[in-house]
Amino acid sequence: MLNKKVFWLCGVALSAILFDALIMYLIEWLSAEPPRCRNMNSVNPLKLVDCRTLENAE
Repeated sequence: MLNKKVFWLCGVALSAILFDALIMYLIEWLSAEPPRCRNMNSVNPLKLVDCRTLENAE
């Protein structure tokens, strides 16, 4: 009887930890910004722009 309770408790604890890790990963993935670069060919090279626009322009 005690053995089943211990396995049940371990299963619930592991699933809670995995669920928490999945939620944290999703939050970081959704809040991540695209990489920013400096466009040295522009009038204002200090302004950060999206790196993908620079790669497409070349």
